[in-house]
This record gives sequence, structure tokens and C-alpha cells, in this order.
Amino acid sequence: MDTLQASRRSLPRAEEDDLRAFLDALAEFDDIDLTAVLDGLKKTKPKTKAKNGAPKAAKNPTALNEATVTKYVQELRSAQTPEAVAAILQSMKSIKLPETKAIANRFRGFEAKFKSKTEAVAEIETWALSTMRAQNRKGKISEIF
Repeated sequence: MDTLQASRRSLPRAEEDDLRAFLDALAEFDDIDLTAVLDGLKKTKPKTKAKNGAPKAAKNPTALNEATVTKYVQELRSAQTPEAVAAILQSMKSIKLPETKAIANRFRGFEAKFKSKTEAVAEIETWALSTMRAQNRKGKISEIF
């Protein structure tokens, strides 16, 4: 049991949650025979079939509009001034949360979780402006040397 708990620290979050649920279910039956343990696990097993016996349909997460995400990422990468970035962000107001998160993650080049659309947009703006500043510094340094 301790080995399982120690190994869960190196698992991805979803697998860690599954293992934690499994270990919690086992912990209830420390003093009971194996038959009772298996019965208890059957109760905690997620239901995989609908009432009619057919497999449950997987929840369909909101499909991203890839064309929109790609368009805005390209626009942000080609923006040369803070005003251009502000105009792009202003035009993004009609975009839904999943697309905004995807734009932020692809523009920055790494995944992050955002709690809100406002947080994602603020991160895009911060990243764009810091990238512009870095490019300006690089240009000025290359002019000197």
C-alpha cells in the first residue's frame, strides 16, 4: 500500500486522481476479507452503460474553431506595435472561452490553465508586449555591435 502511495506522486494528475480513489476505496476494507473488498469496489466503479445497456456516449467537449484560433495566433505573432496587439485583443471579444484559452496557449508556446477569458487575454497581452520589448532590445544591441 505504501509503495502504491509513493508511486502516485510521479503520475499525471488524472491518473493520480484515479489511483487516489482506488486507494481510498481499498482503505475502507483493511480488516475485511477480499470478497467484501471486491463488492465495495464494484459499488464505486463508474457506470459505463446507459439504461438501455448501450455504452454511454462520451461527453463531447466544445469543439474548437481551429480556423479562428490559427488566425488570431498568426495575427498576434505578426503584430509589431502595442496598438496592433490591443486592436487584435479588442476584436477577440466575441470569441468564446475555449478558443481564447487555445489562442493564449498556442501563442505563448506552452500549456497553462486559465480560470477565465479575462485572465487568458491578459496573459496574451503581457506575453506579446514582453516579446516586443525583447525584440526591440535585441535590435538595439545588434545596431551597437
